[in-house]
Amino acid sequence: MKKKYEYGLVLSGGGTRGFAHLGAIKALEENGIRPDIISGVSAGGIVGALYADGQDAEAALKALITKNLLGFLKLMIPKKGLLKMTGFEKTLRKTLKAKRFEDLKIPLILHAVNINTVEYTRFDKGDLIQAIKASSSIPVVFPPVDIDGHQYLDGGIVNNFPVEPLVDQCKTIIGINVNPLGPEYNISNLKTIAIRSFHLSMRNHAESRKEECDIYVEPEGVQKYGILDLANAREVFDLGYKKALEVLQKK
Repeated sequence: MKKKYEYGLVLSGGGTRGFAHLGAIKALEENGIRPDIISGVSAGGIVGALYADGQDAEAALKALITKNLLGFLKLMIPKKGLLKMTGFEKTLRKTLKAKRFEDLKIPLILHAVNINTVEYTRFDKGDLIQAIKASSSIPVVFPPVDIDGHQYLDGGIVNNFPVEPLVDQCKTIIGINVNPLGPEYNISNLKTIAIRSFHLSMRNHAESRKEECDIYVEPEGVQKYGILDLANAREVFDLGYKKALEVLQKK
């Protein structure tokens, strides 16, 4: 069967560990590899949207650090989430030229969970910003995102490594997983417990799906960085870059 795309790129969730996605993308570009379609979830969805919007890896890193994408998160009295995404949408709208999937330069598929119908939902057309928010809304930490009367949470709950849409569509599938799980001893508050529990629920997603990838990148060391930590963005970026170069050199 003839494949529609040359290169497909899968980007996992992982919070600000997603900066490693950008480093890996830089390494891919330096090796003449540019994806023709992207499937992402959560942090991978944010990075995928920026790249599909036409920003190269370094420009996207600079934009996210300068505009402080997570700097608008505010603590709220727990009702549906611990943190309110105040200003998150505003920052996305300032950063992205495209406002709809149809405006992107590269086809993008995002994923979220409809908690009303218990369905894993694919977004690939219509309002881009709402889909990014829905795909990135970590349960308990952030409130669900309302789209057309339905509530959505982070797609990583069900599948944090969404390779399936690219199978049989791409000659070469490249997977980048920035959410390996290692020991963690600083678990001191409800937010930390919620995030850790979320990670535990999705720890095997990439492991069971990485065989579908022709090129698989999992940067070592990213697990020591918090998933809402912007302070070490460049270090995380470099981990992704170095690991991707290492993998590509072996091909």
